[in-house]
Amino acid sequence: MTGSEPEAPRSSRRRTIIGAVVSIAILALVFLFLFPRLADYGEALEQIQAMPPIWILALVAASLVNIVVYPFTEIAAIPGLAYRAAFMSRQAAFTVSNIVPGGGAVAVATQYSILAGYRVSPAQAAAAVSADGAWTYLITLGAPSIAVGLLLIEGDSIAGFAVAAIVGLVIVIASIAAITAILRSESGARRLASWVQPLADRLFRLVHKQAPDLTDALVTFHTHASSMVGERWRSLTVTNVAAQFAPMLVLLAALSALGAFPTPLTLIEVFAAYSIALLLTMFPLTPGGLGTVDAALVALLVGFGVDSSTALAADLIWRVVWFLPQLLVGLVALGIYRWDRRRQSPARPATA
Repeated sequence: MTGSEPEAPRSSRRRTIIGAVVSIAILALVFLFLFPRLADYGEALEQIQAMPPIWILALVAASLVNIVVYPFTEIAAIPGLAYRAAFMSRQAAFTVSNIVPGGGAVAVATQYSILAGYRVSPAQAAAAVSADGAWTYLITLGAPSIAVGLLLIEGDSIAGFAVAAIVGLVIVIASIAAITAILRSESGARRLASWVQPLADRLFRLVHKQAPDLTDALVTFHTHASSMVGERWRSLTVTNVAAQFAPMLVLLAALSALGAFPTPLTLIEVFAAYSIALLLTMFPLTPGGLGTVDAALVALLVGFGVDSSTALAADLIWRVVWFLPQLLVGLVALGIYRWDRRRQSPARPATA
């Protein structure tokens, strides 16, 4: 053992603590300082308290749909996977990624661990997690471009969004071409890695980090995911779109309960506000995008003609009815999985 070995855990803990402090600071800035300038919390809470009971039931139903739909992306990727196993894996990963600063890597490790506990092979797990990440990336980047195009057709002002949408669309098209090349052949994966690796090296040097070996990563993705994606891309697309946009049902129900939908908002405007705000989850300044996504969503709703207090009320309802329940479900899933592991030895197969 060398004297330098203990530095890695201390450094990791230090980064986690710093990340948590920054997250809390941004969250406090948005909810305690920014939102009071945009809207009145008292008026927002009054509107929430005045919601008709039927819409409260609709919000509960939308929340349940979101929780139920979320695991189907893994079932689409792994034939024969039991819903229970997919539920534990996906919900636990959601919670980990949203409570730990920079928790995406930890969430991936959590998915691998839980799937392994249900006797999913490493190759199947790698293919499923890789496909889930790729589809999430494409949908998150592509949806705002579609939304801006629909706004243009509808005749809405798209000032400030057009350039971002065009850039996003170009990135999506380039990404689809790259993913296709990777999946088609190992040589295509290696060739793409050789083009991208120098850029990655330069970017990582700016933050004094070692860039990952992209050749190994892309070849691994090709090996594990090529046949699976080729056979099941339709079901992967449908389930990932459903999982990404199920939370929008909660937002729609909230806006309807507050009298902001279908007027003054249209369905396209709600889709645009949700999609553009969701884009910020790709640049997570705080876990779960808390604060940053909320500020963008409220600003976009106000920009589309919603009263500021109503927009704030809708955002608060959205977070409480969508985000909080799924977070708690993920914590329960982690607990149940650990119980399953203690009770079942060896674990029963979850795949056909």
